Amino acid sequence: MRAQPGSGGMQRARALLLESLAATIAAPDMNAWPQVLRAAADGHGLVMNWRGLLADAPDTAAVRVAHALEMGPVGMQAWYAAWPTEGAQPPLEFAAAAAGLVAGREPLLVLAAPVDPSGGDSGALIDGESCARMTVAGFDPETELRLGNCEELLASAGDLVNLAGHGASGAVTPQFLIIGLKWHAPAGD
Repeated sequence: MRAQPGSGGMQRARALLLESLAATIAAPDMNAWPQVLRAAADGHGLVMNWRGLLADAPDTAAVRVAHALEMGPVGMQAWYAAWPTEGAQPPLEFAAAAAGLVAGREPLLVLAAPVDPSGGDSGALIDGESCARMTVAGFDPETELRLGNCEELLASAGDLVNLAGHGASGAVTPQFLIIGLKWHAPAGD
């Protein structure tokens, strides 16, 4: 049986995703993202698969990503999206939808965040326990997602990532990065 990640392992997994996001934001352009993410994964002994563009709406993209993580190998998988932001926060919609899809699957984590300021200044890092934390905080995740209350929902779980003042502006369409991690913690972690 595969070892489940303990709190130390989950903290390292979360740190890996946040470090990978920071390195991607610092990259000169999105063509460098696959190499930057591979270097981050290599540094932790993980495989990274670059999946490319997610052309679906955030809720449908969440299904694709959750399925790819569940069925895929241990390691990182990454995508990008160019969702419009008029009246919405697409990475938060994506993350709230993905939280329900990975619920109860401890070794799965998903980070969704804007990589340039035109996409907003909030992202989210969810895991298999996100929905449980939302429920403990008094929220019904499905209802709140339908109501579009994604920011408060993700904040209630401690999954909101503040990215104020990040990246270089200038993208015609906001760019979003999605990194999924199927984590396999070392024994005893």
